[in-house]
Amino acid sequence: MNQKFKYFLLVFTFSIFISFNVASQNFQKDPYDLNLADSERKIENTISIDLPATEYEYLQSITGEKMDFKTTKLIINGESIEQEAIHSRGQTSLYFKRKSLGFKLKSDATFHHGEKSEKLKKFDLINLSMDKYYTRNRLAFEMMEKTELFDLFYTLCELRVNGKSEGIFMVIERPEDWAIDKKNSPLMIRRGYGHKMDKVETEKKAEKSVIKKYQGYFRNIYKSLNKYEGEELYNTLAQWMDVDNYMKWLAFNYFVRNGDYSDEVFFYVDPEIGKYRIIPWDYDDIFAIAPHEGKEKAIKNLGEKLIFSTEDVLDVKIATDPFLYNKYLVVLKEVLEELSPTILKEVFDTTYAELFPYFSEQEIISQAQYDTYKDANMENLKTEMVSLYLGLNGSREIILNKLGN
Repeated sequence: MNQKFKYFLLVFTFSIFISFNVASQNFQKDPYDLNLADSERKIENTISIDLPATEYEYLQSITGEKMDFKTTKLIINGESIEQEAIHSRGQTSLYFKRKSLGFKLKSDATFHHGEKSEKLKKFDLINLSMDKYYTRNRLAFEMMEKTELFDLFYTLCELRVNGKSEGIFMVIERPEDWAIDKKNSPLMIRRGYGHKMDKVETEKKAEKSVIKKYQGYFRNIYKSLNKYEGEELYNTLAQWMDVDNYMKWLAFNYFVRNGDYSDEVFFYVDPEIGKYRIIPWDYDDIFAIAPHEGKEKAIKNLGEKLIFSTEDVLDVKIATDPFLYNKYLVVLKEVLEELSPTILKEVFDTTYAELFPYFSEQEIISQAQYDTYKDANMENLKTEMVSLYLGLNGSREIILNKLGN
């Protein structure tokens, strides 16, 4: 590691440390005046289910296994609804007492999020058990909305089972429903480690030749990385994917220091352009000190490049190819300009306002005892959010200075 980069890394780390700690010690020094006051918002969404006691106890006790079950009663926001199927879902989340669930209903359920509402027949209910004070996904999704990176419907929700609160969850529209039903995409792929096609969803009427063609597009993206360089590589990739859309997602992950994202993304074919765009997913690992592969490996592979993780070879190629990297830096600057301090303030204020009524109910917030961050309470939520807000603004200024703003 050269001396120049060592100095930059030291200044960056120290700046973030100072920003976060000053904020947590003294709210009066917040120069952007977050409005973290009591909110008049009410709990917007409640899902109530009844289960036989033995089935409920088993659901809570099992770890690492998925389970299908039938409710004796299902009420969503006051409306009784018949289920088609409900199952526990996820991977790591299956090891928590509060399970994430997947719902498939016989009729639409209406959910609310501020001025928005959405009717969903299929949706995921995420337990947020690894999401510190239930803020990460909520903050990231709204920030990505501001940059037009994310368009899935999401909202906070209380789950009640047999009359007792199970705590704070997030209702989120399934990516495959958004891509295939709303956007009329013929194909959606979840990218796995080593750029494998971990999950493939197709439109029911899509012809086999169309599916084969777009799966070939996905493979071609990675085959081209060893064949071409510079502008030729950029133009080649642009035949199969919206490169700037992908770079924007990469830039956002760098800004929020997302520790795990190479396998947390869906590629869907946008029928309007006939090539891939992306759907971001799972943001409980943001504000990380280092990516999952570790800081040393990332620095070894990237050096001073402003990309957070090296787990995917496409990202490494963007970082190491001068033409692609210069294109990426332009996109990174655009993302930072879109996420101005004013916009960030709005995101943090609305996130706190939405969380406030859930944190105000002791029965709800007491369920945090079963999650990773067991000390969830209003005071810690405020401290955390002010610290994160100051840290993000500090990071933003450092990166813009690095870009020569």
